[in-house]
Amino acid sequence: MGFPIPGDAFEQRLDLNQHLIKRSAATFLMRVADDMATHNDVQAGDLLVCDRSLTPQPGTLIVAVQDGELIVTRLGTDRPIDLWGVVTSLIRQFP
Repeated sequence: MGFPIPGDAFEQRLDLNQHLIKRSAATFLMRVADDMATHNDVQAGDLLVCDRSLTPQPGTLIVAVQDGELIVTRLGTDRPIDLWGVVTSLIRQFP
């Protein structure tokens, strides 16, 4: 008798689509490039789950178009913005 192997007690595989994606037709995965991260919560290399069907509230992390380029920022109330999608999840790999 030994220790159980992690995962032996689970009969189903973990499906991240079930946990991270609510509207598959409107959801996109996006890898953050160096010049996209304009907010401290986001780093180059992060994988963002973006839902284009959502309406963001002030303070929501979003992907927007600025000067023809995609940026990641928090939605403020002080300036109009060309919304591309709402970030619903952020996936970061550690080295």
